[in-house]
Amino acid sequence: MSDDKERLAAWMMRQGFATGHGDTTEELLEELSWQVAEIKVQRDELLEALEELTQYVDQLETAVYAPDDAAMHESVKSARAAIAKAQGE
Repeated sequence: MSDDKERLAAWMMRQGFATGHGDTTEELLEELSWQVAEIKVQRDELLEALEELTQYVDQLETAVYAPDDAAMHESVKSARAAIAKAQGE
């Protein structure tokens, strides 16, 4: 069982997770669980911010729509591409 614990601890560290004071496999899994939960909260907050940014870009495009303004359209296109990339699309 110690080999499993060592492999889990090594994997956690390679992935950037802290092992805390985990002396057993169960304790390491508890450490990992709260860290994953924290990452999920951060991800949800970022997705919410991306949604707000998308709405802002929509409003900006509508408010300043000028069919002949190539620079503005390129900026909006770049913003939408960055948002899509951040969302994993």
